Amino acid sequence: MGTPNRSIRALAFAITCVSLSPLPGHATTVVGIRTPTQAVIAGDSLGTFRDNRAETTRLVCKIFAVGGAGFAVSGVTKDLPRNFDAERDIAEILSRRKPLSESVDDVVLRLTEVLGSYLELLKGKDPPLYAKSLEGEDGTVTSVLLAAYEGGQPVMIGVGFRGREDPDGRIRIVASRLRCPGDCPDGGMYMFLGEHRAIDRHVAEHGVDDRMPAAAAAPFLVQLVIDAGSKAVGPPVDVLVIDGQGMSWPSRKAGCGDAPAGFHGPTPWK
Repeated sequence: MGTPNRSIRALAFAITCVSLSPLPGHATTVVGIRTPTQAVIAGDSLGTFRDNRAETTRLVCKIFAVGGAGFAVSGVTKDLPRNFDAERDIAEILSRRKPLSESVDDVVLRLTEVLGSYLELLKGKDPPLYAKSLEGEDGTVTSVLLAAYEGGQPVMIGVGFRGREDPDGRIRIVASRLRCPGDCPDGGMYMFLGEHRAIDRHVAEHGVDDRMPAAAAAPFLVQLVIDAGSKAVGPPVDVLVIDGQGMSWPSRKAGCGDAPAGFHGPTPWK
C-alpha cells in the first residue's frame, strides 16, 4: 500500500435515509474518487425503511445519472408522506443540463429551502424524529456528491448541509462544499458519504494504494464497510465511472442508473 497523497474528506457520517421517513443511525456508504482523468462514484445497496414505526430493509438504487451528471445522496433524503424528496429535486435540477458549478448552486439553494421547511415541520409535528435528524456528524443532515465531465476534465463536488437552531428557535441550514479540481492541489480527491469508519481504519493502517485504479478502489472501500458488519450497509456495490468517453457502469443492479423514482423531467421552481 502507498501513502495517502490524495485529499481525503468525509462529507457526512451516521445517517442514511433512502426511506419513507428518515432513520438516523442507519448508514449508507458512498465513495467518490476524482483523478485527473475520471470521476468514480461507488455505493452500497441496502435501504432502510420506516412505516408505522416498523423498520424494514431492501435493495435500493443510490447512484443516479441525469443530464450528463452522476449523483448520490446520504442522510435525510426522502419522506414522501411529507413531500420531501432530495433525490427528485436534484434530478430535476441536473436535467436542465447547466454546467455542474451552476447546477450545484441551484442544488444548494433548493435543498437549503426544502430542508429548512422540512425540519421546521418535523420540529412541530414529530419532535423525536426532528432531534434524531440533527444527530449527524457536526450536525450534518444531508450530503450530496455530484460528478460530471466538463471542459476536458472530470469535476466532482460534494456538499454537506448542516442544520442549526438560532437562539430564537428558528432553523438555519448551512451548506459547505468541496470541489475537485479546486480543493485538491494534486488533482485527486476521495470523498465519503455516510458510514466510513472501516475505511478510516484501513487508511490509517495501510495508506492509500495509488496503484489501484479508481474504478476498483471506490468499490473496494465500500466493500470494507460491508465486510465490517454494518447492519445497514449491504451488497451489491454499484459503480459509476465518468470520463472523456462518457458514463459507464462497471457494476450496476438491474433497474438502477436512471433518474430516481418520482422524477418526471425538469420543472421550473417558483
